[in-house]
Amino acid sequence: MNTFLVIAAVLVILYLLVRAWLKKRLEKLQDVRFTDTLGGQEAPNFEVTNTEGRTHSRDSLLQGKEVLAVVLFATWCRPCEKEFPEMDAVYQKYADRMGMIAVNVDKLDDEKAVRTYAEKHHFSFPVAKGNDSLGTIQTTMYPTTLIIDRTGKIGLWRVGSIPTGAAFERIITAFMGDAYQPRQLGYYTFMAFTSRTAVPGVEFSVTSEAGTETFQTDAEGKCDVFTEKPEDLQVNVLRVPDGFVIDGTGEFRSGTGSTYISLPVKKVQ
Repeated sequence: MNTFLVIAAVLVILYLLVRAWLKKRLEKLQDVRFTDTLGGQEAPNFEVTNTEGRTHSRDSLLQGKEVLAVVLFATWCRPCEKEFPEMDAVYQKYADRMGMIAVNVDKLDDEKAVRTYAEKHHFSFPVAKGNDSLGTIQTTMYPTTLIIDRTGKIGLWRVGSIPTGAAFERIITAFMGDAYQPRQLGYYTFMAFTSRTAVPGVEFSVTSEAGTETFQTDAEGKCDVFTEKPEDLQVNVLRVPDGFVIDGTGEFRSGTGSTYISLPVKKVQ
């Protein structure tokens, strides 16, 4: 009996520690939206070696290409696992016009783990372990995606997954074309969740420099919003489905970071 109580106590302590850790990571992810991103900055000309022994740099991956996608990931990251196949399909479609590489920067993963991961998934794009040459391109939130334009500047810094191949294709093609001019892209994913339950059908407006548009969350409680550049958007929740209410006024500012943003919605008490 005493042994059972000790095991139970240990499990409770572990649960509380994991919950606190996850909460801290979520808060950190949410705080990103209020900070400046790396958008517009020169990307360092990093040099990494892929799992097959080939060296890649920013410049070599961009050579003869219009855009480069760099995805920072960890082998244990499930959102990474989910988004990579769809990204790979887009990469294969535009391989003659874009470069792509997945770089593992997680301290828990060693080179052997990264190599095993690459061998298991057989991606078309190279996979490498990161090093100090990445400079400012570092993160502890996975996945994080950088879009580097043909001039070597960061056009998008996305903390959090890119949920669909369609979204990734829209991002990539925004940096293509003979008439391309250096730009930054604003990409926000608005989410309506309460008690871990997705809330579809939440209608909200977003006001940017281009004007005001109205959007609605999908069956997963999410909605992607793109703007011509990162902006501190004015957001206003307009309508929620039965059984839910708007928390407070429903009005807030998004911040400039391209990431996930929670909509103020809660269940009826």
